[in-house]
Amino acid sequence: MLVLQGTPFCNIACDYCYLPGRDDKRRMDHDTVGAAIEFLYREGLAGDTLDMVWHAGEPLALPRAWYERAFATAAAAAPHGVRLQHCVQTNATLIDAEWCDFFLSHDVRVGVSLDGPARLHDARRRTRRGVGTHAAAMKGVRALRRHGVPFHAICVVTREALDSADDVVDFFLAEGVGDVGFNIEEVEGINCTSSLAAGADTPVRFARFLDRVLERAEASGQLTVREERNLRDMLQSSDFGQLPGNDQNTPFSIVTVARDGTLSTFSPELAGLSHPRLGSFALGNVKSATLAGILADPRWVALSEEVAEGVRACAARCPYFRLCLGGAPSNKLAELGTAAGTETLFCRLTQVAVAEVVLPRLEARLKAATHPV
Repeated sequence: MLVLQGTPFCNIACDYCYLPGRDDKRRMDHDTVGAAIEFLYREGLAGDTLDMVWHAGEPLALPRAWYERAFATAAAAAPHGVRLQHCVQTNATLIDAEWCDFFLSHDVRVGVSLDGPARLHDARRRTRRGVGTHAAAMKGVRALRRHGVPFHAICVVTREALDSADDVVDFFLAEGVGDVGFNIEEVEGINCTSSLAAGADTPVRFARFLDRVLERAEASGQLTVREERNLRDMLQSSDFGQLPGNDQNTPFSIVTVARDGTLSTFSPELAGLSHPRLGSFALGNVKSATLAGILADPRWVALSEEVAEGVRACAARCPYFRLCLGGAPSNKLAELGTAAGTETLFCRLTQVAVAEVVLPRLEARLKAATHPV
């Protein structure tokens, strides 16, 4: 996966955002887009299909003409036969008919950040003047539906949402949103707090929230929940139990390129950040960096060894390791101060709680299928 920050600027100001520099309106130059593709293939880091995710800022703050040129530049830089799959993660407030036509003409996968009904969404996702953004986001969502653009939603679960599973499901069903993933309010990047860290009851309440969401989703037959789908797919994979790590702790499985061309790996949320002990997470610039140079850099050696130590510690201690595969360095660094750590709030909710809710549901379905009444 290649994550590209076309611009760090965002037109809204969510109070749980992890990104630095959201006031910076500078754009990535198109030469950097091409250089990013060339770096990946020159260094043998990408295959026949490359997911290019435009994120880490509001991607639609850039004009369509900028993307037309960026997409053409990327295609010209890619080796013959490579398929580039463009993806955007957007707050949806800028989507109109023209954007919908663009998405369809370029087969862009669209993800929409939408925290459910207005009372939950507007509590945390507001404009720079403090006005809720739900109404604007819904205009964009309805434009996507009207023009037949497939999309999924990502809903951030805050403490305020934990007792509102039915309201959340009712909202997504009423709006015809059929594919939803539930992120938690995370401690990472510049976001140093989370409302979910406020109580010892959070894991139980989150599990109850997710269980009710899944119960309602299954009953409706119209809503797919990412957490259940991903866990099911993992269990059915021929690689299950064989992988040494996940995308966020495997070097160069994800490469993130910031607006200025600096590249980083591991968790995309590390882009643009530095650590008092590890230094900058930028490993070079795609216009000049080589993999050999990166691997010889003492900063890389220190970071990669610490991440690997954290994965080994998780493997040794955690009964959920085969599902989690060692956690996310960005969350470990933010919550524990070291990537060599193990359990975080992030893993207690998105891995342990999800497993304890989803696995019994999958087992019950399997039993019903193999031993019908």
